Amino acid sequence: MSERYLVTSALPYANGSIHLGHMVEHVQTDVYVRFRRSTGDQVTWICAADAHGTPIEVNAAKAAMSPKEFSEKYRKEHHEDFIRFGISHDTYYTTDSPENERWAYRFYDALKAKGLIYKKSVEQLYCETDKRFLPDRFVKGTCPRCGTPDQYGDVCENCGTTYDPRELKNPYCSICRSKPILRTSDHAYVDLKKVAPQIKAWVDAEGHLEAPVREQVRGWLADLQDWCITRDAPYFGFPVKDPEFAGKFLYVWLDAPIGYLSSAEHYFTQEAKERISAEEMEKTYLVPNAPSRLEHFIGKDILRFHAVFWPAMMAAVGFKTPDRIPVHGHLTLNGQKMSKARGTFVTARTYLDSGLDPQLLRYYYAANLGPNVTDLDLSMEEFRNRINADLANNVANLASRVFALVQKVGKPLTGPSDERVVEATR
Repeated sequence: MSERYLVTSALPYANGSIHLGHMVEHVQTDVYVRFRRSTGDQVTWICAADAHGTPIEVNAAKAAMSPKEFSEKYRKEHHEDFIRFGISHDTYYTTDSPENERWAYRFYDALKAKGLIYKKSVEQLYCETDKRFLPDRFVKGTCPRCGTPDQYGDVCENCGTTYDPRELKNPYCSICRSKPILRTSDHAYVDLKKVAPQIKAWVDAEGHLEAPVREQVRGWLADLQDWCITRDAPYFGFPVKDPEFAGKFLYVWLDAPIGYLSSAEHYFTQEAKERISAEEMEKTYLVPNAPSRLEHFIGKDILRFHAVFWPAMMAAVGFKTPDRIPVHGHLTLNGQKMSKARGTFVTARTYLDSGLDPQLLRYYYAANLGPNVTDLDLSMEEFRNRINADLANNVANLASRVFALVQKVGKPLTGPSDERVVEATR
């Protein structure tokens, strides 16, 4: 029997071009979605540009553009590159949308109504040179756990540890590189401890996460930290309407996953061939016991947001929690982490414009991906050898032999069980 799926990929940040690392996830999801569709399942694949946050606000100013214009420029570029790679999203929308604004306030109000939001006065890193509090991604320093330098203020890309930016060793402002100071500011926090049993029940249930991933999330639950969901101005995002937090903005990681749902609503009500109302979309895909599956494909660096925060948010609104979250590792190039400074950062457009067939990279990724979170290495030598051995030699040779047999007999093939196909594969 066919099933109905709502599938998402993580939303690429609209602060620059997508790179070959992004393509790992989107190729993985594309292969899965195409397989599901080939079996008769009804699959809707939702994606969008993650369009909010300080990096976009700062870089838009440098480019003499408004944040909306800046993020839309990269949204269009991302979409074009994905299409050239044969990626079959049903929609590629944006989190800076009226739908997402409405959904974000709905989630905030639900969290507050359940008594999960409280005010907390916290010390934050403040740059006296730039006259601003520094969000996680505008603070860099040495990871407090593994000692890797030049890590962002929210998560270490080397060991995967998440932390408060104040925990970084030798922190510096990534805008001007000066050393920040501590200042106090009031913010809205989500009391995750109140919903810890529900989160744990979702994590422990079979089928939601692969076993190694589940163990990592259990480690976070053992030392569960409350979650700050507001940021100080200047900030590109949705302003908080709650008078208790006047002048604050909703943190990008609150409205980014909500973008899955708002983009789905936009697709079903505005773009789909058979359009349905927002209410019908919720009944079909989001309410508990909905006749469908909700699956999020993500990278291991954003696991905590999806496996801890997101289930809590969905439950607060009264929606179903995700049915499955497949997680993949990072992409390395010739054994090295992608880096602009080291010249190992390759955009999707650079690959496309070089004349290389995107189908070759799709095959390489698909052949090397599995149900684990180990990193995938794009070794140029291995890439060449794999393509030559699997495609040029095996597949091309098989096609050649089948064609030769058909020419010899002079009759068309009747199917995969045709004795000529069987003979050619021996």
